Amino acid sequence: MLFLVAAVAISLSAGAWWMQRIVFTPDATTDTATAILRDRDIRLEFNALVAPASAAAVEQSVPDLSDFIETQVLTNRAGAAMMAPLIEQAHERIIGIRDEPVQITGPQMIDIVRDQRAAHVVTVTMPIEPIGTLKTMRGLLGWMIPIAGGLGLLLVLLGIFARPGRRDVLRGLGEFGIAMAASMLLFGYALPVHMMTAIDNRVWTHAVPRLAMRTLPVVLGLALICAVGGVALIVASTYGGQRRQWSTPLSATRYRGGNNPGWG
Repeated sequence: MLFLVAAVAISLSAGAWWMQRIVFTPDATTDTATAILRDRDIRLEFNALVAPASAAAVEQSVPDLSDFIETQVLTNRAGAAMMAPLIEQAHERIIGIRDEPVQITGPQMIDIVRDQRAAHVVTVTMPIEPIGTLKTMRGLLGWMIPIAGGLGLLLVLLGIFARPGRRDVLRGLGEFGIAMAASMLLFGYALPVHMMTAIDNRVWTHAVPRLAMRTLPVVLGLALICAVGGVALIVASTYGGQRRQWSTPLSATRYRGGNNPGWG
């Protein structure tokens, strides 16, 4: 029982760390920006601010400039790399670790619209506010990682001091594998991809599933390996116990004393 509870606690800590690392750790990398910009509504928020603000300065119509920004900037990796610092600020804002608003300045407009004349465009502020659901989840994960991990390690030590048999160790490792598989699916897929947007369906909440989907093949692969390994270890522990039971000699009390003259 100690190993079972320890397996659940450690797997919860590991799953929480994974979700914290993948979803709630902003950075200015191209991969992160590309993932977030795959959401059409998020691209539209950028476009709806930049195109009207800079169209006059670059002497283009708003629809033409908007189409250029969509096709040549927001939907390719080169454009995502250029947008990465703004994406990082927006990411920090929605999870509650940035107090300042996200603003797009004239010099930044140059990189987006690819025209030096945009340098004098007035700075625009993006209507991005902290999302309570994401802020709360980030806080819960931050507490869960050390508490669940520490509890799990403590229970493992208690289990070791209880001098477990080989069968108990194998079963404990098998239970840990299955718990890890369930935790990876929960924190690497179910929570970020489905549950967060079901709770809060605002535009920027959809950045969370986009970030989680980047590592979905890894999540599914690890979950499969852990599940198969866990089941194999549990079967091995059961088989090992049965083999020892079958090979145990008959009880010695059957040959002691009594009226059987053949044994003295």
